[in-house]
Amino acid sequence: MPDEQTSSKTVDITKPHGKQQIMKMDLLDMIHRAENPFDIIYHLARQLEQESSEPGYAAYVKEQLLAVYGFALQDKKLITDELHEVEARLKRIEEAQQKPEFTEEEHVRIGFAIERHKKNIERLKLLIQRAKDDPAQLYLKKN
Repeated sequence: MPDEQTSSKTVDITKPHGKQQIMKMDLLDMIHRAENPFDIIYHLARQLEQESSEPGYAAYVKEQLLAVYGFALQDKKLITDELHEVEARLKRIEEAQQKPEFTEEEHVRIGFAIERHKKNIERLKLLIQRAKDDPAQLYLKKN
């Protein structure tokens, strides 16, 4: 009887270098390189998205990190990352506006998108400045 229980709980020794092991090694490697914790979380979310075949999971995690730690707690790294993404998008939109294949109505809509992106960039810059001025607001006091 004891042998039967042991054999049913036999550990698969062929699996220690599987995908979970790679994730564990990646995590420790990123910690040893002193990567930003938000980058580590996002990296793990991308791996989990791949493993779970759940498209959009990493993007959702990234949005939640930005909402909670970026906008709510004013972490300047996350807000700065968002600023760079918005600036890159603005550049692509401005390049698209120069193309002649768009109709006049489409050029108006593109112009509206450009103005919204510029306003968003100004808002993000203000948030970054506020985060630089008061870094203490990044931390919540727990009871």
